[in-house]
Amino acid sequence: MKLRTVTLGCKVNQYETEYVREGLLGIGYEDAVADEPAELCIVNTCTVTNEGDAKSRQAIRRLGRKNPGAKIVVMGCYATRAPEEVAALPGVSQVVTDKRELPDLLGRFGVTDVPTGISGFGRRHRTAAEEDERKAKSQRNDARG
Repeated sequence: MKLRTVTLGCKVNQYETEYVREGLLGIGYEDAVADEPAELCIVNTCTVTNEGDAKSRQAIRRLGRKNPGAKIVVMGCYATRAPEEVAALPGVSQVVTDKRELPDLLGRFGVTDVPTGISGFGRRHRTAAEEDERKAKSQRNDARG
């Protein structure tokens, strides 16, 4: 099964996303590449500002459009602050409101050997908006020659 992760916010969010990602990769999930659809999407949200809330909603909606039929699991500060609002977004199948629930989340997906930590921050988790911006910038640079 294909997995897509999106992280907004701080290093703690990056760590938690990587923790979930590594647990799922350990049971056979594979990272979806580029425009390849995923069956499972994990979104780690931020709510430091209203802009963080908006970017979180945008990322969730975009994942729903680009990964039709995918299970979307939302965690992080926005999910904790407004779980009912998050759960009402299209495609959201689970909302994790407390990071202490992450081992249970992994267990629900079949992870029996829950990680005790992560192997590193080898991946940069871009939001879909950041990825679109990066692609557009690359295309502009290519057009300039």
